[in-house]
Amino acid sequence: MTNETKELKTYTMQQLYAQPLEPVECLVDGLLAPGLYILGGSPKVGKSWMALQLCLAVCGGTAFLGRATRKSEVLYLALEDGPQRLHSRALRLADTAPEGLHLCHRAAPIGRGLERQIEAQLAEYPHIRLVVLDTLQKVRCVGGSGMTYGSDYEDAGILKALADRNGICLLVIHHLRKMTDEDPFNRLSGTNGLTGAADGTLILMRNKRRDGIATLYATGRDIEDVEEELEFADCRWSRAVPPEQLRLTLVVNALKKLLAEGEFRGTATELAAQLETQGSYWSPAILSKYLQSHDDALARCGILFETKRTNSKRLLCLRYEAQAGDACDTSDGSDGCDRHSYTEGVPSLPSPASRPSLAS
Repeated sequence: MTNETKELKTYTMQQLYAQPLEPVECLVDGLLAPGLYILGGSPKVGKSWMALQLCLAVCGGTAFLGRATRKSEVLYLALEDGPQRLHSRALRLADTAPEGLHLCHRAAPIGRGLERQIEAQLAEYPHIRLVVLDTLQKVRCVGGSGMTYGSDYEDAGILKALADRNGICLLVIHHLRKMTDEDPFNRLSGTNGLTGAADGTLILMRNKRRDGIATLYATGRDIEDVEEELEFADCRWSRAVPPEQLRLTLVVNALKKLLAEGEFRGTATELAAQLETQGSYWSPAILSKYLQSHDDALARCGILFETKRTNSKRLLCLRYEAQAGDACDTSDGSDGCDRHSYTEGVPSLPSPASRPSLAS
């Protein structure tokens, strides 16, 4: 009896509800989960640097682009880079060689041995949970005008089935088309057959070729949609600091310097004048509103703020407590290796319950 004539194996919604709902264990929180994912980007945009950075982060269980990772072994099929280039790049990103990162620069094509090769590696090293294939074109049998929706969907379907069978995240690196499109996901080279079969798609686009800023777009079945700016410095990708966070950092640093000499009590005009001597320029009205709307963030970094009204004027009262300031989280969630990061001193917002008081 052929597969086409077999009866459907159905189940009821009640049976489905009776099964325990297993949570999805992401390899990278909010970005990569088990299944097939495609990372697309233009040539030389930094996809391979990002792929290697990801492999190192997952092996070490450290943050990747500000997101927690699930520590596991990794198989990196770097089909465009030989051992010498991989060695050189890895030294730029890590001082020591991590355990559990398996490298390879040659593999069979899809449908002609690739799946068997990967599953043999998974059988030998069962703790591998992430496989990175760099790039898709290196393992495809069809190219040029022969690529159709059917061939794209078939190749992606084979890779997805491989990921699903083994419960791994398979990240495939691919290129973008040169033609522009308002939807970044339509820029992926080939047809919609690739994204249609994949569980998720990530697109890395630089605003300008020589610009160190890029936008990462991501969408998928098990992740929320993502659109965030990244910064490429010292061969490493990291989250770019939003302008509002950078502004808050500058205010915190200026106030700490001012309050190191003691408590401040005065009008917004007097405070603005003192900050101006440090190169921080504010109008008194905007400064007063800004401090009131960010008092929780200031308190998290040890800067205690409140207002007091007298018969003739309104006073701003600020005091710096170094002990509270020591708890200020200045990390952007990256692994701290980017020497050109602009996130130093960026405070995170505390919960209202953790905020101290000037009366304490």
